[in-house]
Amino acid sequence: MRLSTSAVRWLRSLVLALGLLLGHHVSGAAAQADLDTLLARAEQGDYNAQCYVGHLYLSGKGVEQDFARARYWYQRVIDQQGADAKIVAHAHLVLGVLFNSGKGGRKCHETARHCFETAASQGYTDAHINLGLMYARGIGVAKDFKQALYWWRLAEEKGHPSAASYVRQLKKMMNFSG
Repeated sequence: MRLSTSAVRWLRSLVLALGLLLGHHVSGAAAQADLDTLLARAEQGDYNAQCYVGHLYLSGKGVEQDFARARYWYQRVIDQQGADAKIVAHAHLVLGVLFNSGKGGRKCHETARHCFETAASQGYTDAHINLGLMYARGIGVAKDFKQALYWWRLAEEKGHPSAASYVRQLKKMMNFSG
């Protein structure tokens, strides 16, 4: 069986990222060489490597945590032509969280909502939960319990582990408020 070029690139990026994430088993020089290789691949447009680099900066594993750099790399994934739709959806989810919180740059609820909607359209239930929270709390949108319930029910239907709890709590609150 022969792997496609994109599959080989993806596997190489995965191996490099795993080496960085498990860097305590690798010497400092080897971990730095792996990071340099991964960064070079990301700079050359490898969207898998870009996503891994974004994750490394987001989590602070193998590098100093830097939300601005995480934003940069996740945005590169989104802007990458031909990137895998699921990876792009994941990047939208993470950027939504960063824009909603203001970590790594300006806080912008409108951009966060757009990012969550894009990730939700790809089936990301965490995006459904975040959209429900925005509507339930009136963050960047008019407070709208029906919209919150809509998003949380979608997440519940898709099996999100905490969605049912959000739905129950909101229904209870809506019954109390009349």
